[in-house]
Amino acid sequence: MRKFFGFLLFLGLAQAQSLTLYTSEVLTNVNPMVELFRRANPGVSVQVFRSGTGEVITRLRAELEAGNPQPDLLWVADETFFRELAGANRLRAVRATTPGFPVRFAYQGGLYYEVRLLYNGIAVNTRRLGNLPEPAAWRDLLRPEYKDLIGMPNPNFSGAALSTLGTLTQRFGFGFFEQLRRNGMRVEQSNPVLQQKLAEGQYALAIITDFGIRDLIRQGAPLKMVYPRDGAILVPTPIGILSTSKNPALAERFLRFLLSAEAQALFAQQGYIPVVASAPRPAGVSGEVLAIPSAADYVQANRQGLLSQFNTLFNLR
Repeated sequence: MRKFFGFLLFLGLAQAQSLTLYTSEVLTNVNPMVELFRRANPGVSVQVFRSGTGEVITRLRAELEAGNPQPDLLWVADETFFRELAGANRLRAVRATTPGFPVRFAYQGGLYYEVRLLYNGIAVNTRRLGNLPEPAAWRDLLRPEYKDLIGMPNPNFSGAALSTLGTLTQRFGFGFFEQLRRNGMRVEQSNPVLQQKLAEGQYALAIITDFGIRDLIRQGAPLKMVYPRDGAILVPTPIGILSTSKNPALAERFLRFLLSAEAQALFAQQGYIPVVASAPRPAGVSGEVLAIPSAADYVQANRQGLLSQFNTLFNLR
């Protein structure tokens, strides 16, 4: 009997020191952050499930419907899903206390947070583009000289791409994407797949997230990140704690750790722009990025219609 109660105590302690994170963030960036957290919190384990935003959301929806959600924390590039969870009282609020943290990024009173800033803009393979002029604004991508040179991630898989689809459709109309299609734009599954093909010269231009491009530039790729003069798109990539978390105190400790000076510095090393103003900037970024907010309200109201139109246009699914 004593051994049995000892086993139960062991199980309780193990559960108390473990977290499960569901994320669409790049695993090669998430793992070092998790390791940094573990070094600061000996004995803690963090299990990570990583896939594209769409697949992560589909998995969590199924678990919620079955009454058995697994993650303590969710970190994906789709603010509209966080709004849905908040509306169903499925998120746990965390009070913003980090010095220098802009409270506007603690959404809905701290139900979910931005922990670093990610922008969608236009990446250029300068070698493949050759003597052609670089695009300076979003509508420049419609120029005939860029025919068959442009790529974009799949918005069914990438939350950042869905955000961009909605934001640019709201601004220019869906005809903008119809014109891009006529100009030969192709769709790749994800940002990592597209950025690798861009670096290899399969594309000259890509509508893509900025941080991965900076990482490839550090590795010597002939790339450049262009923030359009009419505004790069600030892509929400929040993290929040599920109300069903088995370890809410430890989950809150992880979220607050992501806002620490140590974690913010690591974000900068990974090419992200930290959310805390006093943190260092990533190499190659000076000053503020001229940005427009993601059209989250528009995406939330028109998500299925946008994806249906896009899929038909590009023969997806």
